[in-house]
Amino acid sequence: MGEPSYANIRDQVDDFYISALSNGDKRHDLIPISDENYAMELQLQEVLFSSITVSPKPVKIVRECRSSSSSSSSSSQAGQLFCKICMETVSASDLFKTSKVCSHVFCRDCLSCYLGTEIQENIWAVRCPEENCKAVLEPGMCQELLPSEVFKRWESALCESMVLGAQKIHCPFKDCSALMLHDADETVTRSECPSCRRFFCAACKVAWHSGLSCEEVGKLGEDEKGKEDLLMMQMAKEKKWRRCPRCKYFVEKKDGCLHITCRCRFEFCYGCGKMWDITHASCST
Repeated sequence: MGEPSYANIRDQVDDFYISALSNGDKRHDLIPISDENYAMELQLQEVLFSSITVSPKPVKIVRECRSSSSSSSSSSQAGQLFCKICMETVSASDLFKTSKVCSHVFCRDCLSCYLGTEIQENIWAVRCPEENCKAVLEPGMCQELLPSEVFKRWESALCESMVLGAQKIHCPFKDCSALMLHDADETVTRSECPSCRRFFCAACKVAWHSGLSCEEVGKLGEDEKGKEDLLMMQMAKEKKWRRCPRCKYFVEKKDGCLHITCRCRFEFCYGCGKMWDITHASCST
């Protein structure tokens, strides 16, 4: 039903006003009234007119409120996006972009877990988690998502994979293990690690063995190539000590013949270090 127009309201008031002046006669003949009564009737007309008129302002206010509410809801939704890993809607501030090549974003927690799993499985060229996306995640953009140890491992592995054609040498010291490249043809022995500044043998992959040849070091057991072990071997060579072939214990001869009986009861030649027999009586090695 439509709202009453101003003209209709005015006609209704005029009709009411005329009927009020008819003095109740069924013939509706007009009769004269006093000025006082006429003034009262005019006031009555104004009251009736103001009570029937409907103001459009409340409707306008309601519409403005609805529009404002809709705008606020749209703005709230615009601040949230969907993460395809955890399948949840998260705020835009929690989302992370991993590559300049693609525009895919994921929440930080999911991406951190995804990266850590890939690196743990020795997958260095980590691709974007988005299905069918071939973009490779950039370490520089993802550094803040990973612990420093994991990120360093990832970075080192990427560098190593880029130089597969070159010979790779690692610093033998366990507290360093820096990666170095050797692309020359000649054999390298004494080298200095650019990271920890300590010397090592690139051929033997042990700490530098001054006074010992690579062949002598090669005869040592894997548990005898530590820095302290090599120093002991160097000192033994300088002092001309001999090592028992059986128990590996060093002995020093003060005087007497070359026939040595070790504390383990093994007999060997002090001259050449081999097991003793009659032919070593005149050994001059």
